[in-house]
Amino acid sequence: MSPAPGRPIRLEAAAGGAGGSWYVLLEGLARLVRDVHPWIELRVIEGGGVMNHTNVGTGRVPVAILNPPMTVAARAGRPPFDQALPDLRIGIANLTVNHLQFMVDRDVPIGELRDWPARRYPLRIPVDRVGTVDRLVFELALDQIGITPAALGSWGGGLVPADNYHQQLALYREGKVDALWQFMGIPSPSIEDAHAVRPIKPVPLPKDLIGRLTALGWSAAELPAGAYGAVTSPVPTVSMGTSLGFHASVPADVVFAITAAICGNPERVRAIHPAAATFDPAQAHLEPGGPLHEGAARYFGLRF
Repeated sequence: MSPAPGRPIRLEAAAGGAGGSWYVLLEGLARLVRDVHPWIELRVIEGGGVMNHTNVGTGRVPVAILNPPMTVAARAGRPPFDQALPDLRIGIANLTVNHLQFMVDRDVPIGELRDWPARRYPLRIPVDRVGTVDRLVFELALDQIGITPAALGSWGGGLVPADNYHQQLALYREGKVDALWQFMGIPSPSIEDAHAVRPIKPVPLPKDLIGRLTALGWSAAELPAGAYGAVTSPVPTVSMGTSLGFHASVPADVVFAITAAICGNPERVRAIHPAAATFDPAQAHLEPGGPLHEGAARYFGLRF
């Protein structure tokens, strides 16, 4: 299938919050696609790991970064989705790996997640927007360890709204929060910058929370020793892969061209962000969480 340079196309493409690894990744992919196919423009906008599935699945946004656990749930209409979204399609899977990273000020007397309620510590923590995986998993974690916003407030702590990772960093820099909770590729730029402002330390997830999350589709993982100069030994957490998703109505020739541009230039993809360092086009159609878009299926069918 050949590109159609005489037919310019512009597509909105939803990433995560500004300042996050998904945003960096999708901006880099958009530049790569435009360099290879000047007739295709991907205009990157903010999104989130839950809302992206809803918006692409209903056709409000044609392209977005997705993740397999949410893709499976969205297509089936399982929580957090209130309807099935059968028009979700995958173009490229296994782009990056994102880790859940719970970081606190090094002086905070919390060594593990359950220390927080046990000590009734007045932690002030930024919370992402509703519709993000960060927010979804944070609420699951609070439920698992038995903390309510009201209880946290009674201890003197609180949940501080933050629209993106830039805002989270600003809150930490200004001393208005003591922690960061992010589902992000390593390294997270805002965690790196926060560590330079006031040293941080990682907080491991308990086994029962990891078990609950793996049952929902995430993978048990570890923050690697050496990360940020703050992780001294591997820290238990969970991770998820990322994919580039499309609504089924996006023309097959367009998806074919986007897939070919990205998979045909793996070295450029790997250079976008360290979380993409292991991107392998031969693995980019495996375990996507949903069906491949027709255009992507044609591309991979010709090569693998």
